[in-house]
Amino acid sequence: GADAVVLATGGFGCCQDEDGLMGRFRPDLLGTPTTNGHFAKGDGVLLGEELGAELVDMDKVQLHPTGFIDPSDPSNPTKYLAPEALRGSGGILVNSDD
Repeated sequence: GADAVVLATGGFGCCQDEDGLMGRFRPDLLGTPTTNGHFAKGDGVLLGEELGAELVDMDKVQLHPTGFIDPSDPSNPTKYLAPEALRGSGGILVNSDD
């Protein structure tokens, strides 16, 4: 048997319930917009936990402060990740030395 198994099932940025994963591990981030899709609710994590998996470092939640707000739907909690959208549209990143 294996000494350890890593279960990588995606994020839980849209799990915004107080008794959900965000509420359990990072309640300070409840209500924070996310760049995760609406489907990112931690179902795989919950399944693993139900089967007895030990959850480790669940408080390590990555935030992207560069999410685009859709002007036609500003209250939507899911944002587009700006850098990827800009590069995908042909944007070029520069700094003050360029």
